[in-house]
Order: sequence, then C-alpha cells, then structure tokens
Amino acid sequence: MSCHWPWGGPGPGHEGCRGGGEYGVCIANRGLPTEAYARVPDVTNLVMSPNGTRIAGLLAVDDDTYLVTRTVDGDKLKPILKADNKLFSIGWARWVGNERLVIGVRFPSRRGYTPMVETRLLSIDYWQGGETLNLVRSSPFDANRLQAQFQDHVVEWLQEDGQHILIQMATDGGIHPAVFKVNVFTARREMILGPRKGARAWLTDATHRVRVGVRMEEDEREVIACDLDGKNWRTLWRWKLFSKDRVHPMGFGKNPNEIYIEADHEGRDAVFTVDLSSPDLKRTLKLAHPSRDIDGGLMRSQLRGEVIGIRAETDDSQRAEIWDPKVRLLARAIDKALPERINRLLGFSADENRYMVYSSGNGIPGEYYLGDRASGDLFLLAETHAQLPAELMARKRPVVIKSRDGLDLCSYLTLPKSEGVAGANKPASPLPLVLLPHGGPPYSDDIDFDTWTEFLAARGYTVLQVNFRGSTGYGREFAAAGMQRWGLEMQDDLTDAVQWAVSQQIADPRRVCIVGGSYGGYAALMGGVKTPDLYRCVVSLAGVTDLIDLWNHEADFVGGKEIMNGMIGNAWDDRERLRATSPALQASRITAPVLLVHGTADRRVPFEQSEDMAKALRKAGKTYQFIELEEGDHHLSRNSHSLTFFKALEAFLAKHIGPASAAAGAEPAAATKPLASAAVVTAVP
Repeated sequence: MSCHWPWGGPGPGHEGCRGGGEYGVCIANRGLPTEAYARVPDVTNLVMSPNGTRIAGLLAVDDDTYLVTRTVDGDKLKPILKADNKLFSIGWARWVGNERLVIGVRFPSRRGYTPMVETRLLSIDYWQGGETLNLVRSSPFDANRLQAQFQDHVVEWLQEDGQHILIQMATDGGIHPAVFKVNVFTARREMILGPRKGARAWLTDATHRVRVGVRMEEDEREVIACDLDGKNWRTLWRWKLFSKDRVHPMGFGKNPNEIYIEADHEGRDAVFTVDLSSPDLKRTLKLAHPSRDIDGGLMRSQLRGEVIGIRAETDDSQRAEIWDPKVRLLARAIDKALPERINRLLGFSADENRYMVYSSGNGIPGEYYLGDRASGDLFLLAETHAQLPAELMARKRPVVIKSRDGLDLCSYLTLPKSEGVAGANKPASPLPLVLLPHGGPPYSDDIDFDTWTEFLAARGYTVLQVNFRGSTGYGREFAAAGMQRWGLEMQDDLTDAVQWAVSQQIADPRRVCIVGGSYGGYAALMGGVKTPDLYRCVVSLAGVTDLIDLWNHEADFVGGKEIMNGMIGNAWDDRERLRATSPALQASRITAPVLLVHGTADRRVPFEQSEDMAKALRKAGKTYQFIELEEGDHHLSRNSHSLTFFKALEAFLAKHIGPASAAAGAEPAAATKPLASAAVVTAVP
C-alpha cells in the first residue's frame, strides 16, 4: 500500500508522510531498500493541453510504461496506451489541439545484419483511447519499398491548426527526408517539400514555411536557406565536422527572416540572432556564459508568436536566459518558492495563464508543478521518485581537480550522509571510493539529483564524478581535448582524480572501485587495464570494449564512419592505438575482479561488446561475472533490469570494497587473486 502517490501529492490519511512510499518513512537512509533506488522514474514527460485543463504523461508500472491522461482538477488517471519496453517503448507524447495526442515510439530492429532502432508516430484520442492511428501508414504502392527508419521527427506542431502537424521523413527507401503535412485524425498526408541531396533536417519560419535545411555529406556540414517565396536556395554557413565553425540553427523568431543560431563565442557555444535578408549575415549576441556552453531550445510565446528566452541552465539567479520581463519575474518567483533547485519552465497554456514546471536539485528528486498566474497558485502535480525523500539524500559537493597537465576538472564529490551534514567536505577518516565516470563521452555530470550517486552513498561509499577532458559544456577546446584520446589522457584524468581523493584522505587507497555505463563502462574497464594497481574492482554496464569493432559497427550507418574517425580515430590508420586502448584486446593486463552487465537488445552499444569482453577475460583466466539482461536496452528502461543491475552492483562492491573486505584486510587490487571461476548469469525478463 503506497502512502505517497506519484501523482497529486500524499494519499488520504498520510498527510505527514513525506516521501515514504511503500517503504515507510522514519528510517535512516541506509535502511532504504535497493528497490527504492533502482526504480525507474514513476512519472516522466508530463505535458499540458493548450487549454490548460488536461495533463498527459508516462507512468511506469512494474516493467511497463503507460501513457495516461487526467484533468488538472481531477485525480483519476486514464491509461490509454501501454508499452512493454521490449517490443517497443514510448519516447514522448504531445497534444495537438485539446482532444488528440501524438506519440513517438521506438523499437529495436534489424535491417539485414545490422541491428538498429526505428521510430514510429502514433495518434490517439486523449480520453477514450480507442484505435491507435499510425500517422505514416503504408499504401499498397509501398509494398516493395523499405519504410523510413525514423518516422517521429516533427518539424512543426501548427498550434493554431489543431488538426495537422509537419513531419520530415525519408521516402522510397532513401535517406534524405521530405516534409509532409499530416492530419492527426486521418493520417492523410501531403508532401510540401521534396527531399534534397544531403539535407537531413528542416526548419520552418513563423509563417510555417520550410526555410532552412541542414546538409550532411561525409565530414562536410552546411546550412542552406531560401527566400520567403521558397526560391533562391543558397548556402549560409559551411564547416567541417567537429569544427569550431559549427552553426546550429535553433529556430525562427516572429520575424520570418530572423533566425536563432547556436555558434562559437570566445571558445564557447552561445546564442545569436541573424537576419537572413542581410547579405553579411551579421550575428547579434543574445546569450552567452563566461565559463560554460549555452545549450537549450527556444522558449516561445504561442500567444504572441515571439521567442521569449532559452531553455538553458545558466546558474544566473536573475534568470538572464529569459528575455520577456514578465516571464522572467515569474521564473524568479518560482525560484523563491522552490529554493535550492533547478526550476525549468516547461510551457504555458495557450492563454499563458497556466504553466508547468519541472523542479529538481542537489539531492532533490524531480517533481512536476502546475502553476496559475491569475491565482498565484503553484501546486505539486507529480513526483518522479516519491520513495526517495530529499531529507535522507546525501547531496553532492562541487570540487575542482587539477590534471597532471594543468587542466581544471570540474567534479562532484558525494559522501555518505552518516559522515556528517549533507554535502560535507571530507569524511572523518578515508572511506571506500567509487569512481563514477559518465557516459557519452560528449556529456557531463552536474549538481542535479541522480539515483546512482545517492544509492552508492547510502551504502557507505564516497562517490567521485569527474568531468574529464572530452566532456561537453566547458567550451570547445576542452571537448576537443578528448578527440581520439580514449584510454589515453581521458583515462589519465580519472587516475589523477583518484590520486587526488587519496591525497586528501577522502579515499582509502586499498578500497577503490571504478563503475560506469556506456563510455563510462569503457573507462572502467580501461582503468583496470591501464592502472591495475589503482582499482580493487571494475564494473561495466553496457560498456564499449573493442574500439575497432565499434568503428566497424558505426560505419554501417550514414555518417557513422566520419563521426568515429573524429572521436576515436580510423580503424585502419590508427589500428595499433585502437588495439592498445581496447579492453577486450588487453584483458590479460586486468588484475581486479570485473562485473559486466549488458542488455541483449542494446542498440546503442552492441551486446557483443560485453560478450567479447567476457570471452577475453575467461581466456585470460581472470575473475569476472557477466549478467545478460534478456531483451534489455541501453538505458535499463525496465524495472526488473534496473533492479538486477543495482543488486548485482551492491553485492559486488560489498564483497570487494565494503565493510567485509575491510575486516578481511583487503590488499590493493594488484595483489588480488582470482576468487572464483567465471560466472554467467542471465536475468529473468
């Protein structure tokens, strides 16, 4: 019996039960069971209807995800679509008018011998459910044609229309998308712009005309545009892949010749406006940050047709990313009502009276709020992790670590809450450390809430998250420093971070484990290869293990070869370096026990990457455990898969760096002998 509903606040009779969920409230953080942390978010992707009276969103129940709706003033949820997260998963939903929902779904597929992800676009009535309409239905003439891989790219929502949307989709088995106007009630579609060679994305202006395209040919990128009458297509900007000259078109302003772009400003991404009618394409700076890249989409007023700001996190208490003075005052009022959080304005009703906010923070799980500007009310609508009360969370502390060559590595340190106040600087004595490198690697860790960090801290481990070189958000030079440096300086940054933690008497050098997913899994395994004396154990979730095989896999996709050449190098020209930095080809150098976990339906990092690693470890006589998540994806989308991983991680860490290992007098990893023969465990789907 849940004492805290994920939707709409506490249940009856439990007004004083804050965040206890089905696990109870008055317990210490270590008393929260593994299930509390492993659970996927209860509620995600909430959206409000244009009239502000209805809400739709995704609700996780066991291993399934439901698209549900409710009225704002009511409390009854109506499930209208179910996904099992195996055959397909629901990516998002959005209102078209006040009666219809359009839904993007994803599913694992194969074309020939190549595993991939495909998407489809569905439409359904908001309340009664009924027939789910595929908006890209095949005609009898399409029987011998290959359907487009991606069918859920909406170019424009045509808010005033209420019946149609514009989508882009490749036709006739090609790769270059055309733009179609689609009726969401009947699925009838009309092509309004045909495909153009190399063009992979399209943008419309304020008058709903397709005006800008992005071309991609091998390692060349180009932004093209036409005049208001659809003629005079020309090149605006051209650059090489990964170049600082990159220009990302974000969208148009109210003026159909004013376009917003994201481009370089003093080494960091910033937002500019450009007048397309001006021959010199002069850029006017709209938003920049002195130390971080600006990254986010445009905020629009549907009522006035204007761009009112950027959905970017700028750490500016004055909310400079919002240009409209009234909306900026609203955002600042929300920040005052919900302090010490990151409060994101998700959108407004058509009359701009009601609005939705997603709020989370350091040690504060995500919550959705609904506000009313006329009444001044702001109330809790839904919680993502009601079973994890903020008052029991450990919280992160930002630290800056110097790399051996002088780079500042912006990092986050989390201590178990039992070691003092949340966000404390250092423990009373050195503790076992979990180094947690992020995935990507074009990504970065931040101060915001995450379940992995809180789970590990709750089990008594200090957690260190490092934004190593190659991480995004810190300028082009820092990101470029990771190009073709997998397993080299990128790995050295992680080594330097562990040595810093030891020197500060934060970490016990005899009890350090490296844990990561995706690229983080690669970094964990590569840490075991490159610095075997440093780690007592290694954990890889869906990690890359063979860079040459990864290159060959990505080369099957359009543009994949060029991206891999930039990120890791060429499979032929750089073969020796790639072999030397591939954990599966260097397994003999690993001395620490290894835990491998991978979903068999992973379409981001092929399952065979972990399978090959397990074979290499077995051949080298190493200690390892390999858990196969049957039909699991890259993101642990099913609760059973997430729980399997968390429980395996908990047991593995406890065995090698937990209290039991300390009592046994744990030695550094280099002295560790194999504890058991290799084991393969298959998770129950």
